[in-house]
Amino acid sequence: MSGQTKYRAFISYSHDDSRWARRIHRALEAYRLPGNLVGTSTAHGLVPKRLNPIFRDRDDLPAAGDLTASVRTALAQSDVLIVVCSPAAAASRWVNQEIQEFRSVRPQGQILAAIVAGNPGTVAGPDGAGDGCFPAALLENGLPESEAEPVGADFRPKGDGFRMGVVKLVAGMLGLRLDEIIQRDLQRRQQRVTTVTMLSLLLAVIMTGLTLLASSARSEAERRKADAEDLIEFMLSDLQDKLEPVGRLDVLDAVGEKVVAYYAAQPTRQLSADALGRRSRAFHLLGEIESAEGDLESAYEHFRRAYDATQQLLLIADDDPDRIFEHSQSAYWVGYYAWRQGRLDDAEGHFRAYRDLAGRLTEIDAGNTEWLAEFAYANTNLGVVYLQSARLPEARDSFVAASALMADLASRQPDVVQAHVDHANALAWVATVYEMTDGRDAAIAARQQEIAIYEDQLSAEVDDWNIRRDAINAERALARLLIAPGADTPAADLQIALAILEATSFEADALLQRDPANGNWRLTTVRQRLWLAQARLLAHDVAGAREAYLDASAYMAHPSWMADASARIAETRLYAALVEARIFVAMGQDESAHLRLDHLMTSLVAEANWQTEFQYGPYLYAASANELADLELRRGAPAAAETLRSHMVTMLTPISSQLRLDAAMEFHRAQSVTALEAAEAN
Repeated sequence: MSGQTKYRAFISYSHDDSRWARRIHRALEAYRLPGNLVGTSTAHGLVPKRLNPIFRDRDDLPAAGDLTASVRTALAQSDVLIVVCSPAAAASRWVNQEIQEFRSVRPQGQILAAIVAGNPGTVAGPDGAGDGCFPAALLENGLPESEAEPVGADFRPKGDGFRMGVVKLVAGMLGLRLDEIIQRDLQRRQQRVTTVTMLSLLLAVIMTGLTLLASSARSEAERRKADAEDLIEFMLSDLQDKLEPVGRLDVLDAVGEKVVAYYAAQPTRQLSADALGRRSRAFHLLGEIESAEGDLESAYEHFRRAYDATQQLLLIADDDPDRIFEHSQSAYWVGYYAWRQGRLDDAEGHFRAYRDLAGRLTEIDAGNTEWLAEFAYANTNLGVVYLQSARLPEARDSFVAASALMADLASRQPDVVQAHVDHANALAWVATVYEMTDGRDAAIAARQQEIAIYEDQLSAEVDDWNIRRDAINAERALARLLIAPGADTPAADLQIALAILEATSFEADALLQRDPANGNWRLTTVRQRLWLAQARLLAHDVAGAREAYLDASAYMAHPSWMADASARIAETRLYAALVEARIFVAMGQDESAHLRLDHLMTSLVAEANWQTEFQYGPYLYAASANELADLELRRGAPAAAETLRSHMVTMLTPISSQLRLDAAMEFHRAQSVTALEAAEAN
């Protein structure tokens, strides 16, 4: 860095690439040059120990009234201009203006390109059309187009990758040969790998050494503290990346505990913002580990402490988008684990905070798709809590708002598959709540929109079997709505439902053949067959219904299914029992049907929270009670039939406004029959 400059580099980027810019910024400022290179002379001056400071407008822009003057000053005081290149950057007039300004105020200054997205071999068209990643101003260097590609690094996975991209930028900024710095970097990384191998044994000793630093001289203490912070950063980033994929949660747990203990020994008021951030990340790490090990209580406690830490950071800089984002994530995790523990009031409070923080981010930058997605997710989370709390109007408003936000995101990112999948998932929640608030037609319309999105993605040759699974589930849900009236289902709706379920049989089989051990895919296939059996019964195709039921039974005989004790598997087994009983009834085997239904109702009553634990618990109870009552009538026991229906109506009346369509139809059928019998008795 020369005497006339203040910054090692100026990072120019589109706001759509803010995460990349922030990540590159942090990596460059954290990069430590190998000791045997520090102080050597190159064409760009002496090699420093660190590459700081680096200017990035969100972190370093002063509160000046004239933004242009502030940027011009920073550009004039920067040795190098690093341009984060992507289609968004190519379309950004601000990025182009910063490049032109740098060339104007620093004609001999160096410009480096950091490619994060797009195609370097394609020139961006007018208004950023196409996938070219280089801003037009970057190519205005007087060279022929074939020679005009800027010097820099390709951060894309298929290019240099992130770490090599950083090394290339460092080499370019300092005028070092790439092979020279790579060799030094590899030597240092080898030393770190050795450190990882011994870390589980030496970690306690290292942290004890950190505590003893307080007795050293001030200058030595500061130097060692910087080394300790570097080690902690390594623990929370590189080390975590190495150990998580191989399942070494024990070492990660030790890392998190030691980092927390290190910071706990220091007064909070003396910690820098970076240190507070590392402490919160350590709590996040511990929370994720406890969650993976099934200890939800400990996970919740660690995420709550991370929430307190990010809240402190936000108090320091309450208008800093990075701090707002970090705290929004903490709010989400605390709310999520409160929700998993069934503490809905606590979950609601934190999900509200998450939504409000995400909303603040969208107000700061309405064009930031990442923040808009967070706002949509936050609305969905609140909707789920409202739905479980039986606050249906609030649930509907939240789900509809999330769906609208997801639709906006998908329109902005037509080539991003996940954006469309998120929109489809949002519509699934809308359809779920519409069953209870807006009726069958509205729920069917929402499901049809959801299915159309999946079909668009699959027709575009998206080879994603999870999308196929989601499409099968959505089509089964649509078929369920079509036949929800039961025996009163219109003939046209029944035929549509049969066509849907028979067609998806082949898709479900293909899904399971691809990965027989996938529990989610096996559940999808079993449920698809059971609903096909139900639809065929309504069409009086008893043989076809029995065939579909036997297929489902064969799929349920797999060891992975038998070993699964989750609520969703238990619920599906109970639904299979209902289908089997109905097949017995259709075949005239009333005694077998009676035994099956009696056992089914006993199993339901044995579940203390069957109304909330099972998604279709009320339907299973109502349908079983009606089927048993019909059998009692055929046995000549009207009093027993009336008792069954009356008890069922009494049980479900408190939640009658929250019943899904098929459960509501069974409930109203029992009400009608009971009222008619009472009228006839009088």
